[in-house]
Amino acid sequence: MQTDIRNLFETNKKLIGDVDRAVCFFRTGRYDKALECVASTADEIHLVSEAVMQDREYFEPIATDFIEEMLESLVNATKAKDYILLADLYDMQVASFVLGVQEYILKREQYLIFDQDQYKENIRNLKAVLREMIEERDDLSPDEQKRYRVNLNAKLDDMFEPEELIKKGFNLEFTSGGYMTIAAPFKGGSIYLHSNGRVVSESLQQVLSWYDPMVDEYIIFGLGMGYHVDELRRLAPDKRIIVFENDLDVMRLYCAFGGDAELLTTENIFIVYDNDLSVLERRLEGTAPLGNGNYSFVDENGKIVKVCIHYPSYRRSAGCKALDAALPWKSVVESV
Repeated sequence: MQTDIRNLFETNKKLIGDVDRAVCFFRTGRYDKALECVASTADEIHLVSEAVMQDREYFEPIATDFIEEMLESLVNATKAKDYILLADLYDMQVASFVLGVQEYILKREQYLIFDQDQYKENIRNLKAVLREMIEERDDLSPDEQKRYRVNLNAKLDDMFEPEELIKKGFNLEFTSGGYMTIAAPFKGGSIYLHSNGRVVSESLQQVLSWYDPMVDEYIIFGLGMGYHVDELRRLAPDKRIIVFENDLDVMRLYCAFGGDAELLTTENIFIVYDNDLSVLERRLEGTAPLGNGNYSFVDENGKIVKVCIHYPSYRRSAGCKALDAALPWKSVVESV
């Protein structure tokens, strides 16, 4: 058997994300969401298992003697509705297996390829959605419209060469699950914008601390590679999400290597380039946080808006006083 390794890699990448979502939802008592993930992973777990067992020439170093027992245990735990055991099986056995397969593929293959045409399409989509928001929203003043349009005039359309950003100190890496993460320049060194391991698990745990069913609109500072934005989109598909990013290079890397281009075509998600954070500061001007350790406020239309911070992005920014209320622990963390 000759496996289509690239397709298997992409299938496995999606599977790893869904496995991590299942575990996270089980651990937080969101059994309805967890079981949706379990249902969506069943066929993919079997597909990856069969590929590894049948194509021994390619996957020879990967042990297979436990696979049938793992699959049987998953079936039995699901039938018994033993969700503690099922979470353990997904976390300790399934995740370990599929991550091992993915890491092995990454060692053998070269998948970090820049697609200039896909990059240009992503830029067009990003701008098109934002342009529609500016035109359709009647709550934006002429000054605010002008500020938002800075994003449309940014140098995103310029020829993009990833090597240029490497020279600036950016480093692109595959996570163990096959997603991309960035080590971004910071104070003469670099910091990671996302986990180098199970990035979906990291992002979902972050988003579960943000999510509130009473919120009508989310404002996120920090795009990174968009994983946290995607997880919030999945939890709150009908809510408006506005993402502010002040590093043009990060936006370009996201459009070139981001995990999910669907974010760029979702009509209620807007990614705003805000180089000096003036758009964000104007949006938060005069707002009164509701308290309880979160920065939520009621806007002029009576809608509840919540401000969320992607902290690695915030650390790399010049700072924004308007965001301090969303980081009540900032002084403690930064004094360590």
